[in-house]
Amino acid sequence: MSALDPDLAAYFASLGAMFPPLPADPTPLERRARYWALVGLGRTPLPSSVTMNDVQLDLASTKVGVRLFYGHDGADEPVPTIIYFHGGGWVVGDADTHTVTCARLAHEANALVVSVDYPLAPEAHWRTITDACFEAASAIAAGRVAQDAGAPIALAGDSAGAHLAAVTALRARDEGNFHIALQALLYPTVAPDFDTPSYAEFAAGPGLTRADMQWYWRHFAGDDQAANDYRVAPTRATSHVGLPPAYVVTAGRDPLRDEGRSYVQQLRGAGIEVAHDEFDSLPHGFLRMAKYSAATDAAIARLNRRIGELLRTART
Repeated sequence: MSALDPDLAAYFASLGAMFPPLPADPTPLERRARYWALVGLGRTPLPSSVTMNDVQLDLASTKVGVRLFYGHDGADEPVPTIIYFHGGGWVVGDADTHTVTCARLAHEANALVVSVDYPLAPEAHWRTITDACFEAASAIAAGRVAQDAGAPIALAGDSAGAHLAAVTALRARDEGNFHIALQALLYPTVAPDFDTPSYAEFAAGPGLTRADMQWYWRHFAGDDQAANDYRVAPTRATSHVGLPPAYVVTAGRDPLRDEGRSYVQQLRGAGIEVAHDEFDSLPHGFLRMAKYSAATDAAIARLNRRIGELLRTART
């Protein structure tokens, strides 16, 4: 096991001097304020070739905003669409916090990225959140935002957003009338199982802790954490047969590492084609840490390009 990237170790050490510890049981507003501060601290310039546009979708259950990132290089081919669900433990984050992440993905994957600004917990129930994500993906696939007809469509997300991408892939298989060519799950959380070896090893971080994840799951699913419902935990689906191919990214210094690895094996056991990259020296949330580490910046570029390559070679 590789040690934490030294540049990121220095970054985490510096945070203690900049921010006081959060309370043991912070409010959602306290979590959101801290997350926004960290995002602002690490923000990098947007790729100059990427343009953006905001659209509102009126769905059956709610209204959601989506932000479109156009990163296509102008080559004469259908432009893939990547429907992106941001991370943040279902409680924090929005299209703004993930603007740099999605702009880089659009540029380096050479794709149209559609970032879904879904409702957050605890104000929204987990059923409301997962319904909004599925309905938004259905509307996007039906052409309600600008995209090339017949081009491949991916579902993607980081952390809790990867959970929502995995749930939406399952619902598209079971309820949808649209085809998903790829699910890209970046350091996913897929079940409230806090007893894995990686949870023990990285209970105190770096960054994300075991207690943090227990807090996030409690605010997302509450008393339903044990529910036998794949909208709560994708690992609990009766079957994973028939799901789209997957690209799973895990981080070696992440409490969520082992559940990501396990989901890779669960999908492969169902006959799903899975590509898996693990970045041994990186922590959870490294997508917003490119500013602090050249190795992290290179890892982000690599995974973004791989998403584009896998999507272009996927079956449509």
